[in-house]
Amino acid sequence: MTTAADPNADGLPLEEVPCDYCGSMEADILLTGRDRTSGWPGRFHVVRCRQCGLARTNPRPTLDALGKAYPATYECYRADSLPAGPPRGFLRWALVNYRGYPPGRRSPAIVRWLLAPWATLRLRNRKAVGYLPFEGDGRLLDFGCGSGRYVAQMAAAGWRAEGMDLIASAVRTGRRMGLTIHEGTLPGAALPEASYDVVTLWHALEHVPRPLATLKAARALLRPGGRLAVVCPLSNSLTARWFGEAWYGLDVPRHLTHFTKATLRRHLESAGFVVEAVHPIRRPTFVHRSFGYRAEDTGRWIHRRLSRCHALSRGVSHLAAALRRTDEALFLARRS
Repeated sequence: MTTAADPNADGLPLEEVPCDYCGSMEADILLTGRDRTSGWPGRFHVVRCRQCGLARTNPRPTLDALGKAYPATYECYRADSLPAGPPRGFLRWALVNYRGYPPGRRSPAIVRWLLAPWATLRLRNRKAVGYLPFEGDGRLLDFGCGSGRYVAQMAAAGWRAEGMDLIASAVRTGRRMGLTIHEGTLPGAALPEASYDVVTLWHALEHVPRPLATLKAARALLRPGGRLAVVCPLSNSLTARWFGEAWYGLDVPRHLTHFTKATLRRHLESAGFVVEAVHPIRRPTFVHRSFGYRAEDTGRWIHRRLSRCHALSRGVSHLAAALRRTDEALFLARRS
């Protein structure tokens, strides 16, 4: 149930929404932030449910108004963000030999054993995180795909990859590139149940109004034993605690739910998944852009200098990884 709330000073329509997990309206304000991407006026509260601890943006823009928060220049909607081609070199060899990718002939066992340490390091690189183990017939759906960067990447690697997005302009961009992109959302899309081996949500779950319903709909699309992959920002990360409303991963009002590892795991299990693994993802970008936001707020030269110090950003991201408090994590789960 949602209830109308007063618009902000410039007439932006907002609504009060209950907790997606337990349905409670009782919550405490954690912080208040502003829209740093498209410049919507006003301030947006991030609140934490008193019953279950899930954080959400509340009040938030109504669903009819929310699409305006995504400008045409939004990165994942641009055609120039599409990858150039299939994986090559040692990465391709590692995918064929350790993750079952087609096409390719596996090397002898002794060669795989000798090169396993280097292959493991290459596949753990954050730029390779999207190359999931090949499943079944290789049919994959990327939900919230934008113009289809990941769809193109997986299709080039041998998957029967498809995408889905609600933004019509992004869908058109992907289709012009020859990709299979469905216009719509979950739940509500007219796709056959139990027809995909893998469903992915790369920075998508935090954007949907009902994440639990979205996960349940994704489960219905998976074949028995199919795999789900979810990546989203973690609101209890090291840099989220340091920067507060200047944290790059906050992104209100587009991010409607603000997960921690515990609340995301609980959502997945409630939707009928068994979480198999959680892989921290180290992202220096979150650090230096957060310093940039802090510089915008304070105007201090030290924050501007720190935002350009990439060595510091890498160091902080390594510290967060060592403490297992990275800004993002990859959750791999199976349909139970």
